[in-house]
Amino acid sequence: MTKLDTVIAPDPAVDLAIVEEMVGELEDYIVKDEVYRTIRARTPDGVQAVQMSGGDLLARLHRLGAEAPALAASMRQRIETIAAQAATIIYSLRTRFHQRLEREIRARLGSLKWFLDDAAGDPRRLRQEYPYEIRNRQRIAVMFDELGADASAEILAAVAQMDQRLRLAPKPAGFLWDDKLAPLYPVEKFWFLYGG
Repeated sequence: MTKLDTVIAPDPAVDLAIVEEMVGELEDYIVKDEVYRTIRARTPDGVQAVQMSGGDLLARLHRLGAEAPALAASMRQRIETIAAQAATIIYSLRTRFHQRLEREIRARLGSLKWFLDDAAGDPRRLRQEYPYEIRNRQRIAVMFDELGADASAEILAAVAQMDQRLRLAPKPAGFLWDDKLAPLYPVEKFWFLYGG
């Protein structure tokens, strides 16, 4: 398994089409009290079934926002428009959305814990699967950006505990995803995407 088999840079046009579908469902997603929802998104590559979550939406918006300066003006405008729509919906349902994010963080921490426990005796497997599994921690990072001071002490403690384990986990050297994505994820904030 190589880096490119694990996490490759998505086509911004495809990612933007998925985000537009997610934002179209965002209010209903928040009101219905779901952590994950499967949506069908019409993209330039065809219709895709995508698992929507608040964290995934925020992660895609982060990536698109960071990529926007290098994109065509029409794409930049679409990104700005959809990001503003998402922000308006999130603001109007902020308390519910933040509660949802905390539930999602717990679920993603549970997935990471299971992975680390299950692969603990096999450092080779851990190194191979880490780049894919660490997407959970990357999404947690962008959820914290949204939560800000609203993040509970319990969640902060649980993430700190997980981070201790992640620092000790064997991982491949260098940036763990497609090298094209490295500028979007500075090591100071996304240290877990970099191996030693």
